This record gives sequence, C-alpha cells and structure tokens, in this order.
Amino acid sequence: MIVPVIEESEWLKTLQGSPAFDPGCAPMVFISPHPDDETLAAGGLIASQCESNRDVTVIAVTDGENAYADQSGLGPIRVREQDTAVNLLGGGKVQMIRLGLVDSGVSSQFDRIVDRLAALVDRGTHLVAPFAGDYHPDHEACGRAAERVAQASGCRLTQYFFWTWHRGTPADLHGLSLESFELTSSLMQKKLEALRCHRSQLENPGGEPILSHRLLAPARRNFEVFAR
Repeated sequence: MIVPVIEESEWLKTLQGSPAFDPGCAPMVFISPHPDDETLAAGGLIASQCESNRDVTVIAVTDGENAYADQSGLGPIRVREQDTAVNLLGGGKVQMIRLGLVDSGVSSQFDRIVDRLAALVDRGTHLVAPFAGDYHPDHEACGRAAERVAQASGCRLTQYFFWTWHRGTPADLHGLSLESFELTSSLMQKKLEALRCHRSQLENPGGEPILSHRLLAPARRNFEVFAR
C-alpha cells in the first residue's frame, strides 16, 4: 500500500495562490502513460477544451496491462475503461491514438515513443505530458520524450503530475512555474464520473486497489495543477 509522503492538506497550502493556467486555443495533445492518467491529472482540462470545441487528442502509450502482478487479461479491460472515461469527458470529440507499448517498460522503448510522438506533433501543437520527475518510470520516460519532442518541434509543452503528489515533496517542484486550472462544478462532475469508469483501478478483489481513496484526493481537487 502506498502511503503519501506529504498529507493533502500540506499540498493545498503549498499550491495556494498559484496563478491561473491559460490553456489557449491550439490543438491539444495529451500523453497518457496508462489508462486513467489523463483523467486523474487533466480530466477537467480535457472536458473544458472539448466544451469549447477545441481539438483534443489523447495518446494512450500503454494499455495498463501490468497494473496488478496477479491479473491476466487486464489490458482490454482498461482500454474499454479509458475509452468510456474519455468519451464521457469529451462528449465523443476526443481522438484516441494507442501506441501499445509495454506497461512498466516504456523507458526501454524510449526512442520508439519519441519517434511516434514526433510524427503527431508540430509547432502549433500544445503538448500536455507527465512531469519528467513523476516517480513512475513510465511517467518519467513519457515526460522526457515530450521534452525532447517539444524542443525539436518548438511546440508548447505543459506538464502534469500524479505520483508526485504521493511520493514527492514540495521541494520536487522548486523552480517550476506552477499554474492552477479552476474547475467549474460541471467540469468537476464530469471528471468524477470519468474517474468512476476506471473500476479495475478502484476495486481489487485480491487486495489493495491501485487507486485507494487516499490516493484519489489530488484528483478530487476543484482545480488541476500544471507546470510550464
């Protein structure tokens, strides 16, 4: 069981007063290492962009098939869960692209993900990806790949967080330009409904689920945090 290093109340104090995040109107591409990362970290932003009829693409890097060591056949289940959640967030407007890389093995496929991302991004893209220090090797590899592609293409890069809220401390965010995206009650409702679609991560008959109630606290904030 993962026990957060820092209590949610301490994170809220740290994040208080962050300036507002302006997503702009450029086509937005979200990199999701596993099914659910896009919803956990940026579900409200995805829903907001789709409500504004902006182009949104979610790149599903893996199918999340190795979330539990003792469960086989999990990949197709998680793919269905992600499709349902993203369709709920975007009202059917989100383009899904699946790379099918090996769950928990993205770092060994680094050059491949860079090549695949580079083909999907240009200077006019707003790329949204995990923080390269997000305490999971798949997240870190995706974050580093996004940095390389953004540098090469000149596109705007925004970073999001998930495992940092549980395994990190405020010192990990030192030097980053943190910004807060406020969620309306409508956006919050969509995000919470989308989170419930990821049932395999919320329930585990054989033991502790990946997304325990405590680990969901940052995803239930009425704002989302991003870094430029």
